[in-house]
Amino acid sequence: PLDDYVGRLPKEGLVVITSASYNGLPPDNAVKFCEWLRGDELEADSFAGVKFAVFGCGNRDWAATFQAIPRLIDEQLAAFGATRVVGLGEGDAREDFDGQFQNWYKPARIAVAKEFNLTPLSDETAKPLYKLDIVPSTQPSPFVDSFEAQPMTVLVNRELHRKDGAHASDRSTRHLELQLPAGTTYRAGDHLGVIPHNGEALVNRVAARFGFEPGTHLRLRRTTNRKTFLPIERAISVTQLLSDYVELQDVATRSQINTLIEYTECPPHRIQLQALAQDDERFKEEVLAKRKSVLDLLDAYPACTLPFEVYLEMLPPLRPRYYSIASSPLIAPNVCSITVAVVEAPARSGRGTFAGVATNYLRNQTEGSVLYAFVKDTKSTFRLPDDPTTPILMIGPGTGFAPFRGFLQERAALKAQGKTIGASLLFFGCRHPEQDFLYEDELRQFAAAGITQLATSFSRVEGEKKCYVQDEIYARRDEVWQLLEAGAVIYVCGDASRMAPDVRRTFAAIVGEKTGVKAKEAERFVNNLAEQNRYLVDVWASN
Repeated sequence: PLDDYVGRLPKEGLVVITSASYNGLPPDNAVKFCEWLRGDELEADSFAGVKFAVFGCGNRDWAATFQAIPRLIDEQLAAFGATRVVGLGEGDAREDFDGQFQNWYKPARIAVAKEFNLTPLSDETAKPLYKLDIVPSTQPSPFVDSFEAQPMTVLVNRELHRKDGAHASDRSTRHLELQLPAGTTYRAGDHLGVIPHNGEALVNRVAARFGFEPGTHLRLRRTTNRKTFLPIERAISVTQLLSDYVELQDVATRSQINTLIEYTECPPHRIQLQALAQDDERFKEEVLAKRKSVLDLLDAYPACTLPFEVYLEMLPPLRPRYYSIASSPLIAPNVCSITVAVVEAPARSGRGTFAGVATNYLRNQTEGSVLYAFVKDTKSTFRLPDDPTTPILMIGPGTGFAPFRGFLQERAALKAQGKTIGASLLFFGCRHPEQDFLYEDELRQFAAAGITQLATSFSRVEGEKKCYVQDEIYARRDEVWQLLEAGAVIYVCGDASRMAPDVRRTFAAIVGEKTGVKAKEAERFVNNLAEQNRYLVDVWASN
């Protein structure tokens, strides 16, 4: 963790830093480090003798803050005397992240070897991380400790889409309510991290590809001192290992494809795999665009004799999935709600159906079942104003409404306590009012009670022009501008790639129209709102 190195960056060897940003803010374990880098106590030679390299992780959907923290770290270290051995690398998860990393990493190895007079090991000389034994018994162990996840009981799991009538939906969005363990608290605006499990069909597909029966147990034995997240030196079933520990559907990287090549002797298959690994355009078209996993490639190239233990070494650990909490503790302090859009559609790879790991895991939870989860405070400013009289504008199409349900519950509770609450305007959008109008009854109740005004937009109504939230915002620009002049805070939640930029452009257009300034000045006005914590976003990348 970067925070462990405040005031004591090593001056021997190479300091390699990788970091992401969260809406321009540092990761949780780098807050103190970044404060130190920005501090007044640094002198011109504070980092003299430190040799460093930085690689940044980001996503251009967050255009205004893309690579903000990695760039800050890189610039500040160099500005105060450190030696940059390798130029800043920047990975964009919206595009070919693996290719961008490899383009940085390969010359970086050469530069580091030159700087420290080293002879780098070739990739072929690296030892496998595991050896594999087939064993007769098992010891279950949930993969939850590192996240401090706790068991939570599912109290409610209901469908929010209408499944009957002329406009019955063929999609699914679930409303879940979870009983929080004793001592666990949350605030409106927090997230719930859920530990998912890979689905049975996917797990069986992997096991079958490697020739394992469903009941097979095995033991992984360590061959090196390298760290691992997998269970070592104990018996575990193939099913549990694949269900609870590893990501099985991540897009294959070039390095993973190169590993497949090592175990492929069939000349045609080997040539095809080499083309995928070496030709950028072919990789983007055949692997990245089609979201092909290592498993997809193994199915496509059956001549590959990849050992199961090597396959495990290639896979990343199973990640928690984060969902905006859709409730307020003022209503139910011991229960939190989440809103989950189930991902299930024809796979871009061309093979069967792609089922989202966590969303399908959650859809299949029955009331009374137990899952592992944890409340996550992201340190975001995406919170209700401390002053409940402050006006708010909320833009949340689809499941983007989730945190605003918590906001509205909170303001309703405050009003019930006799407190004055500010004006509120919610922009909600979906496809059809008789299909996926999430929480319609609750929203109309909030509006009837004077908690918020409701502005809706629908994009799939026969005979009507498609209408999105940004269209409705512009249609109500007079009201929007009045609220802005009254000090309103704007909240935007939902898709980062299309909705969020369109909404931001719409606000800039309203500013330009109402003030008469040019486009660049209007954009600067919106940027200033963001700097004042009056334009807040909680958005996610859409793949």
